[in-house]
Amino acid sequence: MRTLYLMILLGWCACSERSSRDPAVDPSDPSRILREANDDPTAAKVDGTIILRSELEERVQSQVEQFRRTGRSITPAFEQSTRVALLNHLIDRAVLSAEGKRLGVTVDDSALKHHETMFRERLGTEQAFEGYLARIGRDAAGWRADQRQHLVQKLVFDRVIKSVAVTDDQLLKRYNAQSQRYAQRRRLRLGEILKRVPNAAEMPDKTKRDRATKDAATMINKLIVQLRKPGQRFSLLAQRVSDSPSKARGGDIGWRVADRLTPAWLGHLKDAKKGAVVGPIQSPDGVRLLKVIEIQEATQLSFDEVKVELRRTAEARARAKAERDFVKQLRAKANITILDHRLKTNELPQADRKVVK
Repeated sequence: MRTLYLMILLGWCACSERSSRDPAVDPSDPSRILREANDDPTAAKVDGTIILRSELEERVQSQVEQFRRTGRSITPAFEQSTRVALLNHLIDRAVLSAEGKRLGVTVDDSALKHHETMFRERLGTEQAFEGYLARIGRDAAGWRADQRQHLVQKLVFDRVIKSVAVTDDQLLKRYNAQSQRYAQRRRLRLGEILKRVPNAAEMPDKTKRDRATKDAATMINKLIVQLRKPGQRFSLLAQRVSDSPSKARGGDIGWRVADRLTPAWLGHLKDAKKGAVVGPIQSPDGVRLLKVIEIQEATQLSFDEVKVELRRTAEARARAKAERDFVKQLRAKANITILDHRLKTNELPQADRKVVK
């Protein structure tokens, strides 16, 4: 313990002498402290494979940091559950890697290079790839090692798991159980012309705001009369007089689900036909004129229309279950010992019950 303390102190002093061009180092990073102190205990053993605490903590801190950047509150309980989940992941990886060796499954450098090339192409640029590595807290070498393991696991699963056939009767049963999912509600493609009215912060005087609202409604009524004349086009009028950003698209605001419209809009559009122009409609940002450009009536997708999707989903679920069951079998046969005293045995139900404190 004294050695660990001295290493932390020396590391802090060394940081003060680094130039500003050196990458920032988190002095509280547990995985770094363990490695630099040469005091890196074993978190778990899986047969002959050792999982070091630094490896576990590196992944824990990376995962926690990703959640922290999203604004999530990081509690000790959350960090502990993350630690347990990641240790389970590392144990799964160890038993699958051992099974891969038993089966003679390997991933050579050319296969890994091809996998990396395809992955980089999906991201688009080198900058995007580097940003991805930064988000997951891995360097390129660590990412490649993870991907090699992932490819080995996939080959093991492909070798031992047979494809699961899903019958049409099973698919029909699932379709009937979740038929609401395939109900398409009535949708309207709408166009708008907005005459903006200042809000209370912009115009504190309510009398002036009421007058501005009345003037905007008067303008909308004039536009309604104008649109009744032959040759008048809503899109051209929107481009010319609307205060909404949608004016650049001729007022088109796209498709909206009818029963999700605000009450003010729905009251005008409930029974509107294609081509109808309705308004004025008061909104928090002003007064609107709406046009029904197109209508898609509510429909129910048939079983035949969604059967391919149902089969793909069912087969993916069956495959995932088969993979989980296979990993459970491997774990049951493996000699798994948890040596990290922070982890309770009941939080790792698929490992053995031996914990070294």
